Amino acid sequence: MDETSAVIDVIVIGSGFGGAVAASRLTDAGIAVTLLERGPWRDTVATRSAGIARTTPFPRDLSLFTRLLRSLRLPGSPRLTLNRHGLFDIHVDRGVSIICSSNVGGGSHVYSGLQRLPHVANFWDGHAKDVSTASLQQHYEAVLADMGSPMASPALGLPNTTYQRYANSNVIETPSPEGPTWLGFLFPAEPGKPQTIIDANGITRNQVDVAANDDGFLGSPGGGKTSLDIAYLIPAMRKGLKIRDLCEVQSIEALGDQSPARYAVHVIDHHSGAKQRLLAANVIIAAGGLNTLRLLLRSRDGTKTLSGMPNLGRRFGCNGDFMGWWDQAEYGDITAGLPARGPFRARGPEDFPVLGGGAFPAIDRYPLPHFLKQRLRRVQWIAGIGVDAMDGVARWTGGGLRVDFNGDNSPVFARIKAGVRALVELTGKRIHYTKNPITVHPTGGACMGDSIATAVVDGNGEVFDHPGLYVADAAALPAEPGGPPSLTIAAWASHVAARFIAQRNASR
Repeated sequence: MDETSAVIDVIVIGSGFGGAVAASRLTDAGIAVTLLERGPWRDTVATRSAGIARTTPFPRDLSLFTRLLRSLRLPGSPRLTLNRHGLFDIHVDRGVSIICSSNVGGGSHVYSGLQRLPHVANFWDGHAKDVSTASLQQHYEAVLADMGSPMASPALGLPNTTYQRYANSNVIETPSPEGPTWLGFLFPAEPGKPQTIIDANGITRNQVDVAANDDGFLGSPGGGKTSLDIAYLIPAMRKGLKIRDLCEVQSIEALGDQSPARYAVHVIDHHSGAKQRLLAANVIIAAGGLNTLRLLLRSRDGTKTLSGMPNLGRRFGCNGDFMGWWDQAEYGDITAGLPARGPFRARGPEDFPVLGGGAFPAIDRYPLPHFLKQRLRRVQWIAGIGVDAMDGVARWTGGGLRVDFNGDNSPVFARIKAGVRALVELTGKRIHYTKNPITVHPTGGACMGDSIATAVVDGNGEVFDHPGLYVADAAALPAEPGGPPSLTIAAWASHVAARFIAQRNASR
């Protein structure tokens, strides 16, 4: 194993909404940061314009079959790594299936682009000292400014929205969203006339073309979707941020007082295959909700290089995620537009839950049989989201991560399924969905709070019994926001970075 003697000031693990924002904020403050990301840089117009040399295409065309999946874990079996350049990780466990992604830029490449404030009123209040909804507001505003996200509006000229599709429906209604919705895309000044632009950071991008259907769940090669490599990482690199892609962290080791550093981070460099031991004074973990838990649990219970954290793995939730597929043949080809198309629900005397609807852009890039491709052109995915009991448990056992979650304990899933059944009854169209939740928003397990007796990290994001070790992603959220969580994760990471900077300045 290679061992570096130099001590890195801050190592950030992961480059999604937590890691990218935290690393950028610290770099802006003049702090030396090295960011470790297990996934590759993706080949896009933006990365090419930035001179990123080693990139991997999104899994389109024939590479869909080889680079769609990075890893797969089925119940009772170890996690199998299929392709280190793959896009998605699938973890199927007791009561829940979890989907994660792997890229420089994290889930921003594959999310639907919806940015919302928490649906839960006063979300941040009452969890930890000096952390409140009011104190986090400045971080929400800063992230929205960084992302340049416009508010959703008919003026954007988006086709196939639920408002258009169900405008004359007697059985489906389209309620107004709960609060404002911002969209993480670069729109043309004149709808329908996208152009290639060079932004303020010198990054080339193609404005989103909703007719071309190229900005979907398998990435945005032209840069129409505002991914985190564009908004944060490339600009921060020009200010000194060091990014190591395809560098997978295996464990974190707490060092004794005799060491010049507080932590050793054990990694595998997938470019060379070499194992390395990096020394760091501070470590910020933002590997994504599930992978942050895997790393902490493996370090504590597998390699036993960390200790303590008595509440690690507890209060795991799915943010009420529910997914289904609905064949809408009567509307024809609905692929044109953004991945997410707006809210809808069944009309009726009951207050049925609001669902989200969307389609599959870039379908022409899927190397599928003609009949299947034609079928997918008219399929709408539906998604429910809300607040579940957050009573799942993640643990390290048998050499791997195991998650136990029982959706029957959470009334939100029963309400969503009742709303789906009402849609089926009213429309006569079958909706396919699984018995157990499928989540892309794993939350909690290393929750923030006031005391080690109930939480893992404090109001600064710092692990109670491991000074200098922080959690800056969804694993630390003290509750579920009940809506798309990307903006809330980014605001939390911005808060963690601001507290880190303030403490450092005060100590000096």
